[in-house]
Amino acid sequence: MSALAPFPGSTFFHKGQRSPVIAAMGQRLVAEKCGKYRTGPGPEWTEVDQQSYAAWQHKIGLKGADANGIPGKVSWDRLQVPAKAKAKPEPAGTRVASPAPGHGVTTPYRKKGPHWSLGYHTGADYAAPEGARCVAVVSGSIARSGHDVSFGKFLVLRAHGFDFWYCHLSERTVTTGSVKAGQKVGEVGSTGNATGPHLHFEKRPAGGGFGSDVRPIW
Repeated sequence: MSALAPFPGSTFFHKGQRSPVIAAMGQRLVAEKCGKYRTGPGPEWTEVDQQSYAAWQHKIGLKGADANGIPGKVSWDRLQVPAKAKAKPEPAGTRVASPAPGHGVTTPYRKKGPHWSLGYHTGADYAAPEGARCVAVVSGSIARSGHDVSFGKFLVLRAHGFDFWYCHLSERTVTTGSVKAGQKVGEVGSTGNATGPHLHFEKRPAGGGFGSDVRPIW
C-alpha cells in the first residue's frame, strides 16, 4: 500500500493554499463518490473542495461542526489520502502560456492603489492592441458571458474548479459550450472601466463572486 499523507492540521486548508496533498485528497473524494467537482480536482483549495469534503464527513456519519467541510484528523485518517496524487499529465497542447498570446503582464495581480474598489488589482492585465486575440488558457467550458459596468464585455471560462474571467473585450467569439486550450475566445478591447485596450484576466474559485480572486498562474 502506498504511503499515506499525514494530517496537516485543519488550518492548512484555506483559500489560496496549494499542495499536491490537496489534489490527492480530491482524487480520494472522487473515488468515494463525494466529489462535487465539474473538472479537476486540482492542487489549490477551493469552495468545491470544501463541499466535497463535507459530503465525505456526512458519509461517515459526522454532523454539525464536524461536517463543515474542513478536514479533521478523524475524517482524514479514514479517507486514507496517499502522500502523492496519481500523476495525470496534461496532453500536449492542453495549456497555453498566456491568455493574450504574444503579450505579457503589464499590471500585476494584487498591485495596490486607489484605482481599484478593493484597494488592489484583482487580476492581471495584458496591454495589447484593440482586436488582439484572447485564447482559452486551458480546455474547459464557457460558464458565463455578458456585460458589466466595470468589466465591460466579459466571458468566464470554467476549468479545474476555477473560473477564468476575460474582461474589457471588444468581441466575444464564443459565448457557450466547450473550448479547447489555445482556442480563440475573444478580442482585446477597452469596454467598461478601462483607460485603454487591454485584457483583464482574473482567476476565482468556480462560482466565486467579486473579491474571491486568487493568484492567476499565467
